[in-house]
Amino acid sequence: MPKPEKVKAVEELREKFAQSKALVFLGFEGIPAAEMTALRRAVRKKGVELKVIKNTLALRAAQEAGISGLETFLRGPNLVIIGRDDPTVPFKVAQECVEKYPNFFRVRGGVFAGELVPADQVKFYATLPSREELLARLAGSMLGPVRGLVFALSGILRKLVVALNEVQKLKEKEG
Repeated sequence: MPKPEKVKAVEELREKFAQSKALVFLGFEGIPAAEMTALRRAVRKKGVELKVIKNTLALRAAQEAGISGLETFLRGPNLVIIGRDDPTVPFKVAQECVEKYPNFFRVRGGVFAGELVPADQVKFYATLPSREELLARLAGSMLGPVRGLVFALSGILRKLVVALNEVQKLKEKEG
């Protein structure tokens, strides 16, 4: 019979896994407590959650959340970076962790929109633009043709005004 605290931990992880848009699993060893606390604070500011996990409980929670194939990622001490809003942020945070603390963290893999991401592709996902960046690019690309049309029409109007001024000057000279 499972212990109530383990059942509660699995249920909590299952909810987080089900609600997340992206997960990244990092192996870690030997990081000082002060560094880990600072890292948690920094990560929280970016809108993601950093959680140390027990592998067996995480596997059970993932299976209940409909995520399969995590067995290859969950070996040794692990933590998971959970992102709810923008699916690229956990990958970017994971990459920053590995670059800042290369002796303590190793990328194991991740989940992006329900698909497993091998460790060697996490860096690629970290380079993807965020949702806000993509929306800004889309707005900019939609605005470009409109801006060009405005400039073209204003140029025609300018030429018309110049032509009318010239006609007025000629009529004033004649009359």
